Amino acid sequence: MVTRRTSHIALLIGVLSFFGAPALSETWYVDAEVSSSGKGISWKTALKTIQEGIDAAKDRDMVLVAEGTYLETIEFKGKNITLTSTAPLNPLVVDRTIIDGKGAGSVVTFSGKEDKGCVLSGFTIRDGKAQYGGGIAGHGALAVIRNNNITGNSADEGGGLYQCNGTIQNNEITANFAADDGGGLSSCDGAIRNNVIDGNEAHGTYPTGNGGGLYVCDGTIQDNTISRNTADTGGGLYVCDGTIQNNTISDNSADRGGGLSGCSGTIENNNIADNSARLGGGGLGGCGGTIQNNVITGNSTLHHGGGLSHCDGTIRNNDIMRNSTGGYGGGLNGCHAVIEKNDITGNSAESNGGGLYECNDVVRNNLIVGNMAATEGGGLYGCDASLESNTIAYNQAGEKGGGVALCDGLIINCIVWANTAPNGAQLYQSSVPYYSCIQDWADGGTGNINRDPQFVDPWGPDGLPETYEDNDYRLEPWSPCIDAGTRQTWMEQAVDLDGNPRIFDGGSSLRVDMGAYEYVLFAFRVTQFLREAGGQWHLTWNSRAGDTYVIWSRAHLSLGAWVEEATAPSQGASTSWTDVGLFGGQKFYRIELK
Repeated sequence: MVTRRTSHIALLIGVLSFFGAPALSETWYVDAEVSSSGKGISWKTALKTIQEGIDAAKDRDMVLVAEGTYLETIEFKGKNITLTSTAPLNPLVVDRTIIDGKGAGSVVTFSGKEDKGCVLSGFTIRDGKAQYGGGIAGHGALAVIRNNNITGNSADEGGGLYQCNGTIQNNEITANFAADDGGGLSSCDGAIRNNVIDGNEAHGTYPTGNGGGLYVCDGTIQDNTISRNTADTGGGLYVCDGTIQNNTISDNSADRGGGLSGCSGTIENNNIADNSARLGGGGLGGCGGTIQNNVITGNSTLHHGGGLSHCDGTIRNNDIMRNSTGGYGGGLNGCHAVIEKNDITGNSAESNGGGLYECNDVVRNNLIVGNMAATEGGGLYGCDASLESNTIAYNQAGEKGGGVALCDGLIINCIVWANTAPNGAQLYQSSVPYYSCIQDWADGGTGNINRDPQFVDPWGPDGLPETYEDNDYRLEPWSPCIDAGTRQTWMEQAVDLDGNPRIFDGGSSLRVDMGAYEYVLFAFRVTQFLREAGGQWHLTWNSRAGDTYVIWSRAHLSLGAWVEEATAPSQGASTSWTDVGLFGGQKFYRIELK
């Protein structure tokens, strides 16, 4: 019986081996305090150097390193192993488990063949010096680098890390230096998440010295604190073209692009604050991707574009406030983009264009309030863009054009009110407006009015119009701006600054309101959109008693005409409708108030 069972077990092991079952992994122990290296299979027989542990290990093994200072440079040599301190989540252990390169090359080198099964975790990596990757030279490896302090390293390129294309997560990357590019990280194209990237520098001979924090990193850059980095161009980030989201990018500095420079990916949901540039783009310079849902505040430059300069992607849903420049364009300078649904408030310029300077595409649905220019164009200067449905109020200029100066594009559906300047307080040498509310206006143009727009609370609870943060520029029910604008083609599917339908029945007709806000008694929302058991689509929206709704549909947003599906009287606080004719497939719906 025993012999037979043993043979069965041996046969099973043989079968597993034949079909490639993974071999058991081993742990190799390293302790700098041992007098000499043992076999490395326990703490009592520990190896003395980390490189000995790596050399002994095979794929899927772990090399476990005791606290201590290891004066060596190490190479992974293509092995997919886990190299870790004893407690990589304990900051004290990480601080006391040190790999010190003694300036003799990259502290850690990957061959480039390592994949995500390779992990480096829980070390202080310091005093590396190399041409590429003073702290870590990745050579394109996909290794996971996490929970490390990478500090005090230097290189020509990539002071902290170079060409590390795996996940870089939960590290502190601080006080590294690049003589050319990428003080903290260079050419790292994996996901870079939850790191502190602080106090790194990239300074060289022009045009080098780019990317104090990150240089040409094209993966997702997410949930990091990127602060106090410096460079000649791109203090925080330079030419990082992946998605940049949910980061705090603050207190970085450069000649150009204090926070970000030349980044053409999507930049969203970041706090971009208190960065500075000597020449242009205190917050962002030359960024060509979509810039949306960011707070861009307190950035500054000596020359132009306190908040943003020459950013030509769509600029949408941002708070652009309290930025400043010693030259022109306190908020935005030379951004030839669709600029829509932003709060552009409290920015200042020592020359022209407190809010916007020479932005020449479309400026739409923005709140442009409380900006200041020492000379001309408190709100906007030299913007030959189409100015559509903006609220431009309480801006000031020292000489001319408190609201708008020298803007030669279409001006339509705007409110221009309570701006101040010695000459041309509201509009100075600009296009004749249409369907706009302009204080003291008497110079022609179709559909214009000059009556008080009746903002809800333009001075706010503190009674001070200059403290714009607490002011409310939505429209009172009796505002003359309600249903006083004119429809434009972009409005069909659009929303206003609050996210409400751009054309809403605020009074007597389905005409657009002037300014950035539609007057809405209540926020219309589709509250449920689901498929029933029979396959039909079921819609529910909030509604008012007595209203009637028309439901339209089309198979494609860009092809064909809208088809009227049904008319539905209000059912009270909410109304529902089921498309009984649809059993699968794709449809887009539009609900209008009749």
